[in-house]
Amino acid sequence: MEQFWTTLLSIAAGALGYLIATFWVRPILRYRNTRSNIVSDLIYFANAIDLQKFDGGLREDTLARKDANRRRAAELRAVHSELPGWYRCALRVRREEPKAASSELIGLSNASTREEVNVCIAGIERHLRLPREKS
Repeated sequence: MEQFWTTLLSIAAGALGYLIATFWVRPILRYRNTRSNIVSDLIYFANAIDLQKFDGGLREDTLARKDANRRRAAELRAVHSELPGWYRCALRVRREEPKAASSELIGLSNASTREEVNVCIAGIERHLRLPREKS
């Protein structure tokens, strides 16, 4: 009988571990990875702010920046809905606002002037509580 309870307890512990890993840990890691990717994209595309070449056409890296910002905005919005409720509460306590940052990323992809870009980047940094780069 003792072996039965040991087996049952092992199965229950394994199932509980699987549920925690699937519904808590993976979405949290995905959120943190998306947040890191946003930081990486902001750094990588920092010089792609100027939209036009000297001949008047759009620069290729500007188009890549727009696409990357839209993709990250969609990822951030999607992963936010998968986060466990307690973690969303923790984000609110830390004053992180992923949905607002997603909107700022869309705004960044639509920005056409350096001033608009700077406002959007400041909003993203504020909403995701990213450290402000000292220049």
